Amino acid sequence: MYRNRKLSITGWQQENRVSLVGLPYGMDTMAFTAHDVERVLDRMASFYSQRLHQVDVRENFAIVKELGEGGFGKVFLANDRKTGRRMALKVMNKRRTSRESFLREFSISFFLSSHPNIIGCCETIFTTINSFAFSQELAPLGDLSSLIVPNVGIPEDAAKKCAVQISDALEFIAEKRLVHVDVKPDNVLVFDPDCHSVKLTDFGFAKVTGTVIRSKCGSKPYRAPEMYEIASSYGLAVDGSLDVWAFGVTIYVLLTGEFPWQDSLPDDEEFKSFVVWQKNFEVDNPPEAWREVPTGIQKMFIDLLAIDYTKRSQSAEVLKYMGEIWKEENPRKE
Repeated sequence: MYRNRKLSITGWQQENRVSLVGLPYGMDTMAFTAHDVERVLDRMASFYSQRLHQVDVRENFAIVKELGEGGFGKVFLANDRKTGRRMALKVMNKRRTSRESFLREFSISFFLSSHPNIIGCCETIFTTINSFAFSQELAPLGDLSSLIVPNVGIPEDAAKKCAVQISDALEFIAEKRLVHVDVKPDNVLVFDPDCHSVKLTDFGFAKVTGTVIRSKCGSKPYRAPEMYEIASSYGLAVDGSLDVWAFGVTIYVLLTGEFPWQDSLPDDEEFKSFVVWQKNFEVDNPPEAWREVPTGIQKMFIDLLAIDYTKRSQSAEVLKYMGEIWKEENPRKE
């Protein structure tokens, strides 16, 4: 873990009189609004914009290998030549990412990084001729999707540990009036083979609660059904229920190694069957895709994946089911 996260005051915190969670001193122990968070994120972006200097990457860092690639750019394993510290460098191509978007993602990442189940983010931030970059805590085992065996998933004990930790991270994010918007196994980093420590990452789509979006975000199988109503409305005001839905799908994938559906649309047969089941819920008559889910946790999924987002449970719902069996040795598949 980076030394910056061990300090009581960072450069940003000292100059702006904020606590480790990024809010004015004392406010982090009080209720605060989305407006408060928006204001702090704007101040952070302004602060770091003035310190976004161009550097020669190879002069300052020894690039060991590429860790991942996405539409935003790439993540590299790197060593700081001055300190010898290992880190993950998130490098975003300037042709695909604006300075404003980069600073926003960094600010949200840093704002949330005090939580033990959210990836650590320090104040190493810079630009090159073609890219923007900032450093993060290095996860030795990569992301959670790499542990999932197709059509099998991961062991029950590991799935429960992941559920508890991701839930805790989502509760923290919601308390800070933010929404991740892209929760999925690919965005959960793993620190040991048994999943005693996993951390949510990638805040490129994250939004302040109440922000109105006018285009779909996130990966198809994890999108909540209300995301598809954007085209026929004036947009969607995001809130934590979007993350809860994606969390529910993530748990299903961890337990089965499959998606419950390809898309939460009426023309998707698996999704349509789930909607019918939810309206007339019976544990002894689930759709085919849900027959391998033990009866003791079927209601957990019904609540996490409530079609009506106003009736969707909180992510902490999973804590009520820790005493139940989550995976059966002989799932009821035809």
